[in-house]
Amino acid sequence: MRTAATTALAVLLLSAAGLIGTAPPAAASPPPPGTSTSAVTASGSTAASGTTAVVSTTAALSAAASLLTGTGLAPGSASARPAAIPTPSAVAPSDTGTPSGTPTPPPTPRPVSIDRLPDLVRSFPLAVSGTATPQDTVSVSAGSSPGAAESCTATVDDDGDWRCSLASLPDGEGVPVRAESTRSGSDSTRVDVLHPPVIAGSGVVATSGSIRGTAYPGASVTVTAETGASCTFPADANGAWACVLTGSLPDGQHTVSATQTAPFSSQSSAVSGRVTIDVDRTAPAAPGITSPPSGASARAGETVAFGGTGESGAHVTLYATTSQGTTVVCTADVAAGAWACQGALPAGAYTLSALQRDDAGNVSGGSNAVALSVAGATAPSKPSPTRTPSPTPTPAVPAPPAAGGGSGTGPLHPDTRGWIATPFSNASAPVVTAASLPGWMRSAGLAIAALLLLVLPARLLTAALARGRADRAERERRRGVSVFGRNRPRSDVSEASALFGAAARSERASGSARSGAGADTTTTSSGAPQPRWLAPVVGAAAAVLVTLSTPLSDPGAYLRVLLAIGIAVTAVNAVWVLAGRGIAPHLRLPAPRIVVRPELLVVVAVAAFGSRLLGLSPALLFALVLGLSMAPHAGRARRGRIAAVQISAVAALGVLAWLAVGLLATPTGAFSAFLVELVNAIALIGIGSAAVMLLPLGGLAGRAVAQWSRWLWGGLSLVVYTVLFALLLPVASLVERGVGVIAIVGVAAGFAAASVAVWLWERYVAPALDRTVP
Repeated sequence: MRTAATTALAVLLLSAAGLIGTAPPAAASPPPPGTSTSAVTASGSTAASGTTAVVSTTAALSAAASLLTGTGLAPGSASARPAAIPTPSAVAPSDTGTPSGTPTPPPTPRPVSIDRLPDLVRSFPLAVSGTATPQDTVSVSAGSSPGAAESCTATVDDDGDWRCSLASLPDGEGVPVRAESTRSGSDSTRVDVLHPPVIAGSGVVATSGSIRGTAYPGASVTVTAETGASCTFPADANGAWACVLTGSLPDGQHTVSATQTAPFSSQSSAVSGRVTIDVDRTAPAAPGITSPPSGASARAGETVAFGGTGESGAHVTLYATTSQGTTVVCTADVAAGAWACQGALPAGAYTLSALQRDDAGNVSGGSNAVALSVAGATAPSKPSPTRTPSPTPTPAVPAPPAAGGGSGTGPLHPDTRGWIATPFSNASAPVVTAASLPGWMRSAGLAIAALLLLVLPARLLTAALARGRADRAERERRRGVSVFGRNRPRSDVSEASALFGAAARSERASGSARSGAGADTTTTSSGAPQPRWLAPVVGAAAAVLVTLSTPLSDPGAYLRVLLAIGIAVTAVNAVWVLAGRGIAPHLRLPAPRIVVRPELLVVVAVAAFGSRLLGLSPALLFALVLGLSMAPHAGRARRGRIAAVQISAVAALGVLAWLAVGLLATPTGAFSAFLVELVNAIALIGIGSAAVMLLPLGGLAGRAVAQWSRWLWGGLSLVVYTVLFALLLPVASLVERGVGVIAIVGVAAGFAAASVAVWLWERYVAPALDRTVP
């Protein structure tokens, strides 16, 4: 009994551990008496087949329990016989694999990493990939303020790889790309990003050849048509650009695309989407005015209906002209070959005419002229004969333009934008940001080009001409035929060559006292006082010339603009003379006397009418008409220092006014427009006058600075001209004309070449020829 129990327990333990192997096959034998049929069948079938029999743990436990408790072990009973002990093969498991209840080990953590990205991202979406811990979630974002287009999420696969796509990235240099996970930390890298530029317009864009759009600030945009016509122009600080296609581009529909090259990369962007343009360089026919008929009359302030014929889709502008000037009456779009608009005019005799502009920007000729007489408004009838003895005065309030009853003192048309918005009120404050750096670099490049192609060649030309006059005078003197004494002495040659010749260093002290050492160092031999009326007259003339530098759309705005420019001219001239008089005592000189220089009105007129002729907006302005009379013993060094201080003071005044433009709100009325015009006029006149005065020519102050210190003159010129070009550019007229930039560069290069050639001839060739002549 104890042996059977021990045996059953051993079988149980071995069966649970799965350590019993396969037993050799046994011969089948009849079941012993008293053995249950099921037990015999199970054991017999196992032995007969020779296969492995597996005894379950439950069966083993049941057998062990029966043996230990003695259940059914009564002597003489069939069940008291011990059951057949299973062989090792019967209890060995059929599968030696890992039990199903063993847990799977967790994946090995891996840090998040981003695979290498392109140096310049040009196409989108951008696929970002890397490695991380399997089954982890990675969030990818780009830029400083990522949105939905700049973000994506990926799940790490079993191999530890992940991938997702960013729909877009912000343009710029060193755009950050970050990958973050909840388990494995984060990783980041940086890439340069440049989208294709955008061509403005949708559908079929009507144009006469000009294309415009947006790009990365400071990028160089190149537009190409399928015919090969192209144009290139830089984008401004706000990303706007425009250029005119040159080359083979006949009228009709064409497709254009654009690329851009940013300052931070030498690679171009991808090609933009193609845009269909309809090139039309043919001006439309002149419109016609059919209503009112010529010779009609109307009441002042009364709304008059105007109409006529035109080209469908064009935009018609109706003008009314009197002896006082021209004003816009109304505008209309042409539909089905006809146009109509309404407007009111004050009393007067008018001649009506119209122009139309098609979608491509082509402007027609003038329409037929129509005479219109507008009579003054009649006085309202008195309601009763009773007279009010002492009416209470009420403040004069201008009537609304649409209410009628105008008396001719109000605006010429209901829209007041013409007399509020003027070229002097539409100013832009300087932009000093990282994005505007390419614009400032362009201005510095233009300043260097102006100095090399215009200023220095002009100085060489004047030096050569002065040398030629001196040499001819010397030859005539030797021959004894100089009877008029009009030739300048040789000492003036060293004065003219002060920038480029060593003779200037040996100039006699008497030469430094002559007139022409600077615009602000005028010396009068007689010292006679000037009339008091000269200063206000010359100042008023300068203000009028500056006002005429830019056309105004409404004649009523001229008076307000003239007042603002007059104050600006006074302020700039006051700073000019006060700066010189203030620095003179520090140089041990008496306070110089203020003199009026009417001859500088020629420079004022050239700058004003040159800007108007070229269509520069903003205009290049000059208005310094005052100077200082220096003592004869002042010397070159002190004259140069005084001139440098004066130029710096005027330039600083202009820069401060330019910065103040950004602090003023958009004008909404006459007074606010006057303030903006005043500040803008001070900026334009101050910076422009400083730039002109820096020219080392004639009696301008730049000559005194250059004769004192050429390095100081060069540095001061570079700063002032950089600010000047930043203020003046982009010049809208040059963009619209397209070839204007090329023409100006060509003229400047030609002038520089001619000036250098004349200087070389007078400096080297002519003296050599003189030596060969007996």
